[in-house]
Amino acid sequence: MQSKEEPCNHNTTTHRMIAINHLHRRTLERNLKKIGIHRAQHRLLMNLASNPSRSQMELAKRLDVSPATVAVSLKSLVQQGMIRKTAKQEDNRFNSVELTEEGRRIVEESREFFNEVEQRMYQGFSPEEMADFCGYLERMYNNMAEMEDDMPKNNRRES
Repeated sequence: MQSKEEPCNHNTTTHRMIAINHLHRRTLERNLKKIGIHRAQHRLLMNLASNPSRSQMELAKRLDVSPATVAVSLKSLVQQGMIRKTAKQEDNRFNSVELTEEGRRIVEESREFFNEVEQRMYQGFSPEEMADFCGYLERMYNNMAEMEDDMPKNNRRES
């Protein structure tokens, strides 16, 4: 942890953000391990909760992963009873993917856990500090997005 005497600079701030991201990820992954699913499967469940009855192709595009990656995750989630796939009536080549009752339960538990993590993470921040912090993050995001836009297309990943 940085002491109050140490100056805050770009380097230490970036390292602290990376460290916070790792702690956040480990905390969430520990919770997912108790449920018995992996982060990629969880992303899929959360996406389906917000966007019900999607095709595998739509999910792959939305999650920015290959259709094969989605297929592997879906197979496991079907086996665990968290989702169901049904052939679309208008075209049997396409499956519609939706949450089961068990999948919805996992999503609801996850949302509750996310809220708990966020409350703990921002504990002690005043509403004014949170507003300032959100503004700083938005500015940083916009700066990085602009930087990515400035990069030649062959040097960046397209989504």
